[in-house]
Amino acid sequence: MIVDPQSLPPRTHTERAAYVMAQFRELGFEPPSRVVEMHRVLSRENVPFDDPDFPTALESLRDLDQLMFIFEQLHVHRDNPRFQGVVKHLLSDPVLPQHGKDSPGRDRQFELYVAAICQNAGLVPVDCEEPDITCFIAGTKFGIAAKRLKSRKPSQLERRVRKGADQLKQQGLPGIVALELSLSRNQSNRPIISQIESQLYPMIADAKNRQFRDRHGDAIRRWVAGTGVRAVLVIETTLRLRPDRRWSLDGTLSDVPTTLDNEQPDPLFIAFYDGFLKGVPNLEDSGTEE
Repeated sequence: MIVDPQSLPPRTHTERAAYVMAQFRELGFEPPSRVVEMHRVLSRENVPFDDPDFPTALESLRDLDQLMFIFEQLHVHRDNPRFQGVVKHLLSDPVLPQHGKDSPGRDRQFELYVAAICQNAGLVPVDCEEPDITCFIAGTKFGIAAKRLKSRKPSQLERRVRKGADQLKQQGLPGIVALELSLSRNQSNRPIISQIESQLYPMIADAKNRQFRDRHGDAIRRWVAGTGVRAVLVIETTLRLRPDRRWSLDGTLSDVPTTLDNEQPDPLFIAFYDGFLKGVPNLEDSGTEE
């Protein structure tokens, strides 16, 4: 599946940054320095490609889009101490994700982004609790361990999947491990600027997801055996110059099921996945994912 960014909230980039800063202040926190810097750069209105501030302006498309969606969907949780505790951890991180070895702010942002998708999908009640997020599928409490990877090392993938699986097992919940692989797959955070690469983006993204499933599927099934993990969900976002010369944020979703090809798909995961897709903002069927 490919996320179509054509429809964005009706605000200028500067207004979007101001909105996000205001949401942090309403919760009693000073806005993250990266958001403040993005607001400063976006206030210039025109930031050319060769300007030193351009990478900050471009990265704001990802950060502000996600943060706006989080605050708009999770406003019902504003008085929830667990939600406030996660928001508090958003305050760190450098402006550009590739400049930080550790990135607890964006790690927690990914948790809240997944929670916001569940909220938007109506998989309620949603809560920010162990394993990281919980939601409900047809009356069944369902857990999500959200893990963001920054390295290509197979050892990190194993550690993160095993940790998420262990969290689910400790809670005694069925659920998934959600992996955010944007920086792992693109460690320099390089945007797509080639017109040919941009046109081929859906096919390239689909090929990467299929390769990941083929390369790591058997190992993932071993790592999560007996833990309640019904699948591993893979999420990636990419900043891309589209063929119409507009910058946009695109994303892909893919899954690695814990059932073998000759086994019946897990019905609880199918129900979750079908519901979850309805909550992803600006989603269109690319025709490239089965």
